Formats: sequence, structure tokens, C-alpha cells
Amino acid sequence: MTARILIAEDDPNILNLLYVFLSQQGYTVEKATDGREALRLAAAITPDLLITDVMMPHMNGYQLVNAIVYERVDIPTPKIIMLTSRTDPSDVQRGLDVGVDMYIPKPFDIAEVTARVAELLSEGKAKKD
Repeated sequence: MTARILIAEDDPNILNLLYVFLSQQGYTVEKATDGREALRLAAAITPDLLITDVMMPHMNGYQLVNAIVYERVDIPTPKIIMLTSRTDPSDVQRGLDVGVDMYIPKPFDIAEVTARVAELLSEGKAKKD
């Protein structure tokens, strides 16, 4: 079965770049342009992996991750990558504290992101087996 990835990103260029590259890797990819939409989609599709920005309208990435990990027991917790320009050590720590598995700074190398996606999804699959 193909892994399902949800991308929460308000920059259309980054959103489409990730969508195209991850789709080409054979993943089923859904897109959200803000945190609220991402939370709604996470409940509907139960993604295996969430890639989220921090700074988004309506609900930031920290709030989104917190809602999925701690508040919404109806949503199985996916692996989570925070992909953001917020690179201060306190921002990284905050992301890890709310439940992010990996923190990747922008600008990013798309090959590195796809490698990290594959790494996290293989870890998740190994835990399920």
C-alpha cells in the first residue's frame, strides 16, 4: 500500500515543488494551505506522514502538530517533518517538544527532504510490522 503524505504549506511554490517530487516517488500526496485545513484533512485521510511549515494562516505548525499529537485522539499520529525558515535553536526545540520527528530548515534540498521522508516512512512501517 502506498504511503499517504499530507503537506501543510502556505507558500504555493514550495507546496507544489514538494507535491510534484513526492508524487513522483509514488506517494499519495494531499495538500493544505493552512493549519486548519491540514487538521481537517488529517482527520479525513489519516496520513502516514505530515510535512508542515510553522508560519501559516489560521493555525501555525506548532498548533497543528499539538492538536494532532495531543488533542485529537481520533487522528492516528503520523510521522512529522517540520520544514520551516524558523531555525533558532528555541524554535527547533519547540518543534521537537510538540512531537515533531524531524526539523528541516528552509531553504532545503529536495533530494534531502525525499530521503528523510523515505527514512521516516520506513521507520513507521517497521514499527507496524
